[in-house]
Amino acid sequence: MRTVVLCATLAAVGLPSGVGAQSLPLTESDVLARLSPDSPRVRGIRAATDVARADVLAAGRWPNPRVTFDRESVAGISENITMVAQTLPITGRRGLEMQAASALVDASSNRSDDAMRRARADLRLAFAQLVAAQVRERELTTARDRLREVAEVLATREAAGDAAGFDRLRAEREVLDIEADRASASTERARAQATIAGFFADAIDSSRIVAVDRALPPAALPSTDALVERAESVRGELQALRKEIEAAHFSARAADRRNVPEPEILAGTKSSTAGGGDIGSVVTFQAVVPLFDRGRPERALALARASQGEARVDAFRLVLRSDIAALRAAVLERRDTADRYRSAAVNNAGQIERIAQVSYDAGERGILELLDAYRAGSSARVRQAVLDLATRQAELELEFVSGWEIP
Repeated sequence: MRTVVLCATLAAVGLPSGVGAQSLPLTESDVLARLSPDSPRVRGIRAATDVARADVLAAGRWPNPRVTFDRESVAGISENITMVAQTLPITGRRGLEMQAASALVDASSNRSDDAMRRARADLRLAFAQLVAAQVRERELTTARDRLREVAEVLATREAAGDAAGFDRLRAEREVLDIEADRASASTERARAQATIAGFFADAIDSSRIVAVDRALPPAALPSTDALVERAESVRGELQALRKEIEAAHFSARAADRRNVPEPEILAGTKSSTAGGGDIGSVVTFQAVVPLFDRGRPERALALARASQGEARVDAFRLVLRSDIAALRAAVLERRDTADRYRSAAVNNAGQIERIAQVSYDAGERGILELLDAYRAGSSARVRQAVLDLATRQAELELEFVSGWEIP
């Protein structure tokens, strides 16, 4: 009978409460596939690049022509002059400004790529948190139901005079404590489900989401130098900083072109009432002499931005190597800790519980020792889930920072 109850309990808690047949089992690959271009989060990330493209259009536009009409009348003679003026951007400054704006578009696109990788990492982290919360909730539910059975048996023995009331009360207290921990795990599960649902394009009931964990053997990690080399070639932030430096150099060259006047040509007609009222043509050529405004502020700003970008690249590369080395060490340490704990504590938990139960039934141990064995076994399994989650968190962070996805 106890085996039947235990199987039913495991079947019930394997899914979030209340979803039953309406559950939505998802693997990590399924979850990532739902992070589609239609997702509001993805559209918000990509929109930054569209905003930057507008600056290219602004830099490449031609100046509008100007139309003027002048009428002069003296001593009965009237003259009408109609002219059209057009500035000719032939100094090359417009092309350099377009190249600078295009480089900034590339920088924005690179940052969007990094933001997408960050979103994928956050989604995978939420999936790992959901897996850990499900394991905790399942283990605590099993432990609660098992201790509840012990409390019921003790109540029956107490009624028959074979057990003390203290044993029943102590077992019931342990049930309450574990139920409180289970409720906490249930809250964490619901929070992880809501986080995952927030990445999807379509609104769904987050309580339906069930994480299906497909545990794979841990992959070997490349060396720190290999991870740094990979990061410097794929990290969007680093590529964006380099594009900003390139844009600053284009802007500096465009500022130098301000020393070259851009001509403005005016053409039109002139009519007069004098004589036979003839109509003639008017052609004017003019240019702004760069006497005072020689583009010094624009050049200084561009050079300052280039210098700032180079300093940020150096700082980013320095921090990048430190972060990768620290995260790689953390992954290796957490993997080792989780494996050793699984071998030393989790694998022996069931044996300790069985020995404690047999000893209690034989009268060799008290209720406190039995409950301590059950508590230790449940705690070991819950702690193992926490250790596995910590390992996964370090792996995901290393993946994002280095740009290398663990196979």
